[in-house]
Amino acid sequence: MRALAVLVSYVFHPLWTPLIVLGLLWTVDPWLRMQPAVMTYVASVMLINAVAPAVSLYALHRRGVLGDLEVSDRSERTLPFLIVLFYQALGWFALTRPGVYLPRELLGLVVAMMAALVLALLLNRHIKLSMHLMANGGGFGAIWAFNQLHGLGLEAWLPMGFLLAGIVGWSRMVMGVHTPRELALGFLVGFAMMRAVVESGWSP
Repeated sequence: MRALAVLVSYVFHPLWTPLIVLGLLWTVDPWLRMQPAVMTYVASVMLINAVAPAVSLYALHRRGVLGDLEVSDRSERTLPFLIVLFYQALGWFALTRPGVYLPRELLGLVVAMMAALVLALLLNRHIKLSMHLMANGGGFGAIWAFNQLHGLGLEAWLPMGFLLAGIVGWSRMVMGVHTPRELALGFLVGFAMMRAVVESGWSP
């Protein structure tokens, strides 16, 4: 059972969940498929934002700065959060540099991820949010928002997002990393932030 939980946990890791969501949106949204060059560029930036922090966190673990790769100790989470936020900020600059056109909906994905991470960083002083569920909730919120904005007709499929969140949450509890409250709060922060930013079309 634990082996299955570990597999689910790594398949839906928060560092590459945005890539999975982007690929899913590319598949179901005809509006995005009309912009292959833009989507390829965004995907490349998100890939770097997944690989670079993963390497950095692994290096910190090897040096003994992090007790484990799950960063299960709340007191150790500030530096990893700042590292991920740093790479996301670099990604945002890459997506907003002169000469790059990016639809507000796509830029909203990056802005919402950064905003959710900042909120998680602030809340981490009091409670350990589940980053897996925050990424999962954010992905679900992104698909929901694009469905609302572009009329994708995915209403019947949206409950699958809650099922997936339940599976990922189960895996984190089996691994002994999070409590139900930490999981629920992580999902709520990711989902609410993504929907609020993407559907409003807001960007800095």
